[in-house]
Amino acid sequence: MKWVWIKGGVCMMDKCALCGQIKELKLSHIIPKFVFDYIKRTGAIQNTRFRRPLDNPNIPYQDGDKQELLCGECEELFCAKEKLFAEQVFIPFQNNAIVKNLQYGPWLHYFITSVNWRNLYLDILDFERNGGIRPHALDALRAAEKKMREYLICRTENIAGIENHIFFADAIKKANSKIAELGPHMFIRRSAFGYSYMCYNPDAYYVYSNLAGVIIATIIKKHPQEVWSNTRVKPNEGIITIPQSVKSPLIGELFDYMRDSHESTISDSQQQKLVERLKKDPQRLINSEFYKCFMLDAELKKRYIINPD
Repeated sequence: MKWVWIKGGVCMMDKCALCGQIKELKLSHIIPKFVFDYIKRTGAIQNTRFRRPLDNPNIPYQDGDKQELLCGECEELFCAKEKLFAEQVFIPFQNNAIVKNLQYGPWLHYFITSVNWRNLYLDILDFERNGGIRPHALDALRAAEKKMREYLICRTENIAGIENHIFFADAIKKANSKIAELGPHMFIRRSAFGYSYMCYNPDAYYVYSNLAGVIIATIIKKHPQEVWSNTRVKPNEGIITIPQSVKSPLIGELFDYMRDSHESTISDSQQQKLVERLKKDPQRLINSEFYKCFMLDAELKKRYIINPD
């Protein structure tokens, strides 16, 4: 890493994580910015902030995680596909306008790879520093990261042996009391996060991201009992058909993360501050997507906890 003078000040020069060249690095969003913009825009209070429940739920953040990761040219590579995804997938889904047959082009496969590659790259750095992973699994993640990186900079045409999937987490129609008590609509539809997940005996490796209810998954090594129906995103064009279904250890991990987050509550003083902010604009609360998700969870609790059949 080195600092150089440019017009108007100094900038950091370092190796771009994608192209590998020494260039000025930009502060890059790991989860695309449009996801956080949507959550803030449709929140129950103005200037909604984000919390990372497994770090410290009492610390609010104005934006999603950003890292000095990419040079300007590589950042632009990702931005073009992010715009297409936002316009053709994310916004229609949030507006309940996703059609039963979603047609897509090569941009969707590229977009999923680009987001999950960012999470994978950072997770590998963390595993190398802190451990917490078996050596053969780390080798598999490194190999996948390299394959995904070469695809993203157009050195290869695909990521052979690795699968991309997309799953739309719409309103939950069937659940049980354990799921209902966790508030799944609020957790999934009002959050954004991503990370790598490994399970062993038998081995299976994944990277996935939740984009406010649009779940994008990259399967590096499949579990033998894995079933993904109407979710596969091919490298070129294709059609995603609704309804979808998934049977995978990854879904179990998602609910484990939801449970851990549910148990990590904010302090009484922070709760009181939130209540006071909500009181300032009750009409915004009632009209918000936050409130809609809250009511969907209330209905689940009524059906499976308060008045079970």
